[in-house]
Amino acid sequence: MTTSSPLPLVMLVVGTDHHPFDRAVGWVDDWAVANASRARVVIQYGTSTPPVHAEGHDLLPVAELEAMMAQAVAVVCHGGPGTIMGAREAGVVPICIPRQSALGEHVDDHQVRFATRVAEVGQVHLASSEDELAALLEQALDGDDGFRLDLVGDDPAAAAVEKFSQLVDGLFGRPGNAEASSADPVRVISITGWGRSGSTLLDRLLGQVAGVCSVGELRELWQRGLVENRLCGCGRRFRDCDWWTRIGERAFGGWDRLDAPDVAALCARVDRTGSIPRVLTARATPEGDPDVMRYADLLGRLYRAIADVTGARVIVDSSKLPTHSLLLRQIAGVDLRVLHLVRDPRGVVFSWQKEIVRADGDGRDHLRRYGVAAASVRYMLYNAAAHVVRTRRVPSRFLRYEDLVERPADTVSDVLTWAGVDVAPADLAFIHEGTAELGVDHTVDGNPMRLLQGPVAVALDDEWRRSLRPRQRAVVSAITAPLIAVYGYAMWGDRR
Repeated sequence: MTTSSPLPLVMLVVGTDHHPFDRAVGWVDDWAVANASRARVVIQYGTSTPPVHAEGHDLLPVAELEAMMAQAVAVVCHGGPGTIMGAREAGVVPICIPRQSALGEHVDDHQVRFATRVAEVGQVHLASSEDELAALLEQALDGDDGFRLDLVGDDPAAAAVEKFSQLVDGLFGRPGNAEASSADPVRVISITGWGRSGSTLLDRLLGQVAGVCSVGELRELWQRGLVENRLCGCGRRFRDCDWWTRIGERAFGGWDRLDAPDVAALCARVDRTGSIPRVLTARATPEGDPDVMRYADLLGRLYRAIADVTGARVIVDSSKLPTHSLLLRQIAGVDLRVLHLVRDPRGVVFSWQKEIVRADGDGRDHLRRYGVAAASVRYMLYNAAAHVVRTRRVPSRFLRYEDLVERPADTVSDVLTWAGVDVAPADLAFIHEGTAELGVDHTVDGNPMRLLQGPVAVALDDEWRRSLRPRQRAVVSAITAPLIAVYGYAMWGDRR
């Protein structure tokens, strides 16, 4: 049993999660020693390091915990909905310090998102720093009535819980709500396969339809956008683009809150084809794979911010790497659709040999190039990996570049209808015979055509039929023969 004291009671409740929450314990313990004559401080520390100065308990009996919260002038807690609801049931508006995955306090940042949302509507007080916590505790000790609930009615505690439950339903769009909320799952079309297959064209065509947001190769945002500050699709440098600035503020409190080189290195470790086994087994243990969990959380926050800022019903991501699609499966808030895009391998390999200046740089750097054999092997590996993604119980669809350019309007309509978007003929008025009228997009990487606006050609690029040398054609056809047959291309790609 805890001891009694005439001093006002301040509590910290960290719950029973197996991740230590030493940050919160340390903040409250430091406050306790500085205010020892003003308040009795009790810390339920769970698996965290016990406090040095405050009264500490690893666990408290439920009845005792509830009674103490009802007596407290201030309850500090982590961002778990159950703990918040328990505090409100006791008549307290708690002070929340949400656990952060980057600090090893949880597997993801759902507490950050949840606590931020409920703080915005006044259901909790949010402490993002030790100074903010001290200021809030000072207010509570001064008798500020914003830290207590006025429980009235036949069953006031039940009424408080019901009110909070209704709020959670409204914020997070639980089934049965008449209106979808901004926290409904984010629907993403992930274009998967390998480069030089027409993914930038497809991405931009889809993004011209109202309610659909085209973002380009989102996996490149960390390196191409944050580190290298290359051009956004709108023509401005990434860090100068107001659109991406708003998204960075929404997702992370501003891009400068991230260690850009560190996140880019994390992406390079996790989001690459060689990491497929690692991503597939990331949740095989209770603690999960820290890198995969952290990166998936960053992606989840980014997608949610894009959906919130733009109001888009569907986000189109042309990152293409199969691991990227597998990572999206790790994110609870993403409703994933995988679109496997392919092109005749002879056309793909021929394109990888071209010397193409990057349009988003200083004019001196070029897109990567591969030799015939290396490009052919990669064609096999990346598309084989895309088939693995399509077997992971994810809604998937197959599309050939050649069919896209032959019937662009029908293809855009079919893909978006499959993704749950109602498409009317007027929505496709931007597509004409052989061209499409493209507006401003905010793509972060991809083919240089992502920077074009106005009429853009939509026609079959079959230069390879005239320019790919016979020996090169033979090498490509031999290496990629299994997929040539599967995808319905002519085995030797007759010249014409």
